[in-house]
Amino acid sequence: MSEFRTAFLGNYRLVLPKNDKERVERYIAKQSATRGNVENVPFRRTVDFWAFALSTALAKEMEPITGPVSQWGTGFIYTYQGILDEDLCCLLAVVATAKFGLDSPDVNNASKIIELANRLAGAGTPVVLDKLTENSLRTTPLDQVITFARQLQHSVLQSL
Repeated sequence: MSEFRTAFLGNYRLVLPKNDKERVERYIAKQSATRGNVENVPFRRTVDFWAFALSTALAKEMEPITGPVSQWGTGFIYTYQGILDEDLCCLLAVVATAKFGLDSPDVNNASKIIELANRLAGAGTPVVLDKLTENSLRTTPLDQVITFARQLQHSVLQSL
């Protein structure tokens, strides 16, 4: 286990906007009955949705949500439960470096990184939900999320 990943095994809560909780849960395969229906429920875990919302905010250069988390957010899991894999930790390292700067002491502060990531995921959540609920003929939420991910990738590559 990498040293960076180990830093996230503390008691840090991952958060999404509480006003969007029910809408988010429609796209998460929490029950085994919905796990086989990936076309309509494209995210296996809430953390997968969280990571996609975070990535969306980064790709769209959105500002993090401000204000006390207790006013806008609701927690869904703690990092000590082992939810953060190597790939997600790499994403958090990129977020920390991009937003704090390499010379900032916060770049190695797991609490500050998770707080920033939560705020960015909160900012990206409504955008992702809007894309998932677009009414296009013959498309499923999975089609919507894949198309949106491709659009985000294209816009990021164009900005380089």
